[in-house]
Amino acid sequence: MNAAPHPLRERAITILADLVGFPSVSLQPNDGIVSYIEGWLGDHGISCWRDAHEDGERFNLLARIGPQEGPGAESGILLSGHLDVVPADAAGWEDDPWRLRREGGRLYGRGAVDMKGFLAMALAQAPEFQAHAGSLTEPLYLAFTFDEEIGCFGAERMPEFLASCGAKPRIAIIGEPTEMAPISGHKGGMELVTHIRGAAGHASKPAEGVNAIFAAARLITFIEQLAHECAGAPHDGSPFDPPHSTLSVGTIRGGEARNIIPDSCSLDWEIRAHPGEDPHLLRRKVEDFVATDILPALRATHPDCEVVTEMLCDVPPLEAREISSAADLVARLWTNQAPGVVSFGTDGSYFQAAGLDTIVIGPGGMAQMHQPDEYITEDAIDEGLQFLGRLLDEMSGRAG
Repeated sequence: MNAAPHPLRERAITILADLVGFPSVSLQPNDGIVSYIEGWLGDHGISCWRDAHEDGERFNLLARIGPQEGPGAESGILLSGHLDVVPADAAGWEDDPWRLRREGGRLYGRGAVDMKGFLAMALAQAPEFQAHAGSLTEPLYLAFTFDEEIGCFGAERMPEFLASCGAKPRIAIIGEPTEMAPISGHKGGMELVTHIRGAAGHASKPAEGVNAIFAAARLITFIEQLAHECAGAPHDGSPFDPPHSTLSVGTIRGGEARNIIPDSCSLDWEIRAHPGEDPHLLRRKVEDFVATDILPALRATHPDCEVVTEMLCDVPPLEAREISSAADLVARLWTNQAPGVVSFGTDGSYFQAAGLDTIVIGPGGMAQMHQPDEYITEDAIDEGLQFLGRLLDEMSGRAG
């Protein structure tokens, strides 16, 4: 336990309670939470810019504190977090998931750790950075993205958005909950959905219809076979767990009743490619199997049968680099622990693609994410605030 609470702890918790109160589930309009953040920053004299999705209902937000430019062509440190959260079924929670509950040193609520806790800490520290804006050697940027949980769709727009704002930060810190352990690399993530159209009929006469669920079962078996092949060819010396690409089928939907031949079936599946491997090669193997095996069998009886696969997102990997100014910064501010890697994705890969040296580090634990009674501890709030306070000292020339 910390000897004393951080001076900004209560401010951060108050902001966190406000943020949790916005049910900012992925794919839903997020003007409410974006307007709240704009208002908080604007009240402290901090400029903001919005980036609107084509639907006009979801927004990225960028803020800058300090000088417009630093001493180099690329200057500035960017703190980033996503605004969206996964859904919350109130039946699985002890209390309302959209109301912050403070109990026993823990702060419960959807998004408390993933990752509104980090957003609250950044916003709590923003007035302190603004108070020292005149002494910052380079700008501090705050970047808030939408729809990270379902494909990093907001972050995908960030390179163009940064350029349109004239922002050229050199380092990005992604505040995902890593228990303040630095992460420098992660796998990519391709998310897909396959729709199979068969032909309906009475289950007593199967030859008169085409069972879409049977076809889906063959496809799932093939995807599983590919997954086993990947597992059988691990990368020697890989830091990833598991040390190979993975494929998985997450959901399947189809059929109306037990005695009706199902004319449609859809399955959601994914490919998490090990860095250095092309997920499109695995995708093409699946598509070739569909073309040579599944479709001919479907169309043997009904030529109108179809199989269509949509790629929902293709998040690139975050490349772990031996030379990293972001890792050096974290080593100075927080820990000499060697950066690790993870198998899930983050917004960080898009910032890296935009030329920013990127690292993932944030307070709270991954074990508390995506489940009922999600929480972050008050001690973790203190850790995040301490880290950001050291960043302020570094950027204002006050580091010891």
